[in-house]
Amino acid sequence: MWVLWALAAFLFMGLANLGMKGAGQRGLDSAGVLFWVVLGELPLAVGYWLGRSRPGASPSGVAWGLGAGVLTALALVCVNESFARGARTAVAVGIMNANFLLVALLAFLAFHEHLQPSRLVGLAATLAGLWLMAR
Repeated sequence: MWVLWALAAFLFMGLANLGMKGAGQRGLDSAGVLFWVVLGELPLAVGYWLGRSRPGASPSGVAWGLGAGVLTALALVCVNESFARGARTAVAVGIMNANFLLVALLAFLAFHEHLQPSRLVGLAATLAGLWLMAR
């Protein structure tokens, strides 16, 4: 069932990226786009937290969560700045979402997750595709 959640994230994030580009094309500057994106996220995040959160969160878990939030905001600042500076949407978002390469490497180093050879081939194919898109 996890794959359905991952596919839903794929769909929602793709539409969100398109929405950010559209907001910029309709007059919002990069800071305004980020502000409205975060404001739109907040009610859902609070509702999800209230409905699913468990009491007694560890301080280190909270720190990792806050750090991830700051880094997510920085990523959105950067992608919106790339849009404002004329980036083609598919290329900028493709590059941003190639972060899975970094995630795979760090998950291997930090969490001892293994990458089978077939997955390494998939990562290489994705990089080749990004290179072709950026040309």
